[in-house]
Amino acid sequence: MSSAEEPLTAGRDGLLSLLRNGQLPSRGAKAPQRERYQRIVAAAMELASEGGYDAVQMRAIADRAGVALGTVYRYFPSKNHMLVMGLLMVFEGMRSRFEDVAIPGDTPSERILFVLRKNTEVLEKDRPRYEALVRAFMFADASASAELDAFGALMTEMFAKTIGVDQISDDQLNAIRVIGDVWMSSLVSWVAGRISVDEVMAHLGLAVRLVFRRLGG
Repeated sequence: MSSAEEPLTAGRDGLLSLLRNGQLPSRGAKAPQRERYQRIVAAAMELASEGGYDAVQMRAIADRAGVALGTVYRYFPSKNHMLVMGLLMVFEGMRSRFEDVAIPGDTPSERILFVLRKNTEVLEKDRPRYEALVRAFMFADASASAELDAFGALMTEMFAKTIGVDQISDDQLNAIRVIGDVWMSSLVSWVAGRISVDEVMAHLGLAVRLVFRRLGG
């Protein structure tokens, strides 16, 4: 197998950098490889929008992206891995929306809830897709560890920007992790149809106020 055909992995470190610099799937990838990679992820996202989690099948992705099935498997060992990458891309887009804007709110709690509300509102705009992405996050195995780690780092970065700090203290980091965990567990309940988006926000509001009460805001 030639080097151009070797499985391409971004690695645990620097995955967010690769994403932000348009270098996925790896720094050494050639332009056609990058273009195929993007087509494959886009095909998975389109299928998720059309039919939810069950519609995302590797053969259907290959057909939609116009690539061989083996090419899909070279980039992603499973559809969960692929959809977690899609989730990471979605949340990176959410983060970038707030990168250069002043987030309204007099306290860290108010600013975090503003960002959470804006990000959570998008769920109902394409429910089948976001249900599929959250399900993939739930079911992902160790093959997606780099993407899952990058997702956690992205969440930390987004919330740090929201509360207005450059260096996060241990207490702030713990608070951010708790809020992220509550957000994802609430989204799991939303996917299962047990709660509405409004109830997701109610859970988040309570968690944010409780967690930040001891941090002064």
